[in-house]
Amino acid sequence: MTWTGLLLAVLSCFVAAAHADILLGATGYKMAGDATKMRIVVNFDHEPDVKWFLLRGPNRLVVDLPRTRFALDAKDVKPRGLVRAVRYGDQGHGSRLILTGKGPFVVDKLDVLKNDGSGYRIAIDMSAASEREFDEALANQSLTTGSTVSTEKGERVGTGPVSAPGHRFTVVIDPGHGGVDGGAESSAGTVEKDVTLAFAKELRDKLAAVGKYDVYMTRDNDVYLALDERVRIARQHEADLLISVHADTIAVKGLRGATVYTLSDKASDPEAQALADRENLSDQFAGMKIEDDNKEVTDILIDLIRRETHGFSMSFAHTLVGQLSTSVGMINNPQRSAGFRVLKAPDVPSVLVELGYLSNNKDEAQLLNADWRGKAAQSITNAVALFAAAKAGTATGG
Repeated sequence: MTWTGLLLAVLSCFVAAAHADILLGATGYKMAGDATKMRIVVNFDHEPDVKWFLLRGPNRLVVDLPRTRFALDAKDVKPRGLVRAVRYGDQGHGSRLILTGKGPFVVDKLDVLKNDGSGYRIAIDMSAASEREFDEALANQSLTTGSTVSTEKGERVGTGPVSAPGHRFTVVIDPGHGGVDGGAESSAGTVEKDVTLAFAKELRDKLAAVGKYDVYMTRDNDVYLALDERVRIARQHEADLLISVHADTIAVKGLRGATVYTLSDKASDPEAQALADRENLSDQFAGMKIEDDNKEVTDILIDLIRRETHGFSMSFAHTLVGQLSTSVGMINNPQRSAGFRVLKAPDVPSVLVELGYLSNNKDEAQLLNADWRGKAAQSITNAVALFAAAKAGTATGG
């Protein structure tokens, strides 16, 4: 080797060593969303080489990075929504970011993107899922580990409202309000959160007694739950049906009777809009900032799943109105719709049942009567049986 060649070789070694000592800089972290869907964005000063994988016990997303200098604001990495904990740091040979979920989740997308200005960013989209879906992603992660290319959409959004093989028909009952959010209150002091919990327990017991369903409750005691947490619980259990139970008040004292609501962008009437507005403010009782997601649905498969789910919701609402009308009093035009946040799971058919109005003395007396609650719960149980049978027939082509 010539002296010139030797000199160039030595210089190249110095350059390589110098580059090896240059740390990747994590310059910013942002997290937005709720307990059903989150987007995490991490900014870097130059392009990161990323590998990622999933772990269980608890459910975690692990993102491996080159050695990184983290200059992140503690307020930005404070966990929220679907993310229960955020950890990051040096591993000696590299660095690692760990996102722990509140429950099972799927990684919809993990991309490395160039910023419009300087630097790069990692964009991570996570959605609440069931244990089965998380385990499937875990089993298949060898196909995606080490890749920043997202999986095919059809492999990560599930099958919509059609249950997986071997899955028993699952009902999640959601007693409205709870904890610091008492809901409506009658002039005699009856509080909505107590009425809804008592009724939900009655309904749970009747459904469980049938022996054909898996039945869960979003809460079984006096605790506060954010609206998106209720949706997450339904999705975690791969619910075939979410029934949210309420008992509101209204300025018109003479108005009484039960109502069944489904989700819609435009309310069916002013009363439905007013009720949705009141119910959607529940999160303010815990001082939470409400960020309504008005982003357009750009993925056609997710849009189709939403449409199919809405069809199932409407079908159950119609059946439920028919069953309740044989045993309890119904309001005029008892099947209504509005933009209730608790009904927004894209793949869980959902209804909100307004049992009656605490502002009406007769309705209040019925809501506190064990016999009336038993009749109403039996009617809902009958409606679930009809819906489950019809859904099973649809799934098998019957």
